[in-house]
Amino acid sequence: MKMDRTRITFIVIVGVALLVICGAFAFNAIQNVIEDQAATRVAVGPTPAAANGQAATPVINLDSPDPIFAPDYDAADGLPTYICGADAFGSYFTLQQMQIAGTDVAHGFHLGIVPFFLDEDPAYDVSEEQRTALLQAGQWDCLLTTLDSVALKSPGVITAIVDESAGADQLWGRDMTSLDDLQGKRIAFSRGSVGEYFVYYTLNIKQLSPRSQVTLVPQDSVADAVAAFNNGQADVVSGWEPDIYDAEQSGGLPLLSSNQLRIVVDVVVTSRQSINSKADLVQDFHNAWFDTLKAQVEDFDTAASQIASWGHNDWSFVYPESASDDFVLWLESVAQADLGDNAFVMRDTRPIINRLEIARRVWAASDVSVPADDVNDLVNPGFVLRAADQASLQPNGAPVNDTFSISAQVDLSGVSTTDAATLAVLPCRTFTFLPESTELTLESRRILDNCVAPTLSQSVGLFLRVKGSSAWPAAEPPWTEDDILEVAEGRAQSVVDYLVSQGIDPARFIVEATLPPQENWNTDDPNVQAADRFVELTLVTAGR
Repeated sequence: MKMDRTRITFIVIVGVALLVICGAFAFNAIQNVIEDQAATRVAVGPTPAAANGQAATPVINLDSPDPIFAPDYDAADGLPTYICGADAFGSYFTLQQMQIAGTDVAHGFHLGIVPFFLDEDPAYDVSEEQRTALLQAGQWDCLLTTLDSVALKSPGVITAIVDESAGADQLWGRDMTSLDDLQGKRIAFSRGSVGEYFVYYTLNIKQLSPRSQVTLVPQDSVADAVAAFNNGQADVVSGWEPDIYDAEQSGGLPLLSSNQLRIVVDVVVTSRQSINSKADLVQDFHNAWFDTLKAQVEDFDTAASQIASWGHNDWSFVYPESASDDFVLWLESVAQADLGDNAFVMRDTRPIINRLEIARRVWAASDVSVPADDVNDLVNPGFVLRAADQASLQPNGAPVNDTFSISAQVDLSGVSTTDAATLAVLPCRTFTFLPESTELTLESRRILDNCVAPTLSQSVGLFLRVKGSSAWPAAEPPWTEDDILEVAEGRAQSVVDYLVSQGIDPARFIVEATLPPQENWNTDDPNVQAADRFVELTLVTAGR
């Protein structure tokens, strides 16, 4: 039997419709698989190394290593868990002390620690990118890291200050005497870390381009960066204790440390998900943190012993038989921030906000993409301030290194600048003044804002030698030496006065005046006169 044309047409239409419907279902299924896979990873943009021809940073898999809990951890006791990731670093060992002392349980939760690069176990090889991605995804409640990392990636919110690095972060070089020798050198560092930021900040001081005036040699870890230096792949290496000291093996010498350049601040960064969904637990953690710090300063030997008994001693370098001495070695080069320091900072967050803004400028100047969010949203002072209201958390003692100084006025009256050592001559030295005056022009003030003020405002241990020079033009009657020196010193003092108006302590300046070369005295040559008009700025360190 033959089917009529109408029936055939109907069957064809139905068949096409079914194909369309099946195709739509298949497309949606495939799209869902793609989206599910995308949701399990975070794409990280190329680092500056990628821009310089190196391999781009790979995508990050959001698989967290298993947290380590206290030996007596009971998952069935009904207490919530609080997960924090942290490096092997002296001031971070407050977490280990908290666990062993049971301070977490006393405050109503179980602390789980994800220790990075633990005992050479590859499961704990957590890259800088993965750390911030896990926090940003809310898989961890907190991350102990540096303020510059928060400025770069905005993975969470700063809720407490851990310390100010006071020598732990260092820059070493071979066959170099100062930062003035950096141009043209190969510089190794751990990519994405504070070591990378330390490099960029130093280059920014000297106004050297990381793209064309030095060669970047990024590595996966500090140990790898030091190995690259020792193998002759780099002339300079940036890193932190204790790995950085291995640079001595190939003739490395320290060029700069965070004791001279106080730009590294360690912070507690809390995930936004934790703040939004379990703020009470976040508060409990901060109370436990400051309770543990209180116990540490009041009974240091017990605290050190607890850290040693946590185990993994070849990771922490704190051993049972020498716990106190080992722990002191860690803490001598970090200025810990106790509850009082934290409360002082969090009552006026402007200095921390300023540091975040400076960090973003430094990263951006090095061609690193920075977030467009408001840095004011990266600090939440509430948890510290609520802890500070509790008298039981106030410490009766001081940390090993009690020089934490953010926002604080440091007493420099006992510091001598007689033997001040040169750190670097700043590249900005030509400033214009209003006609027949020692008053700086607006352009000169802008130069000082960019070239000098950020470094001095963050590093209170640095001094600035300000040496003014004036031309000696021909005149009748002739100018005297005193006349020229008076103008030169007046110009140097104008630079100082402006920086003091920006909040820099006047005790941190060494004002000098110099005469032009004798062959330039009484000159009519405008080019010679222009060359002799300058204010030389030199960063010097005289200790703290």
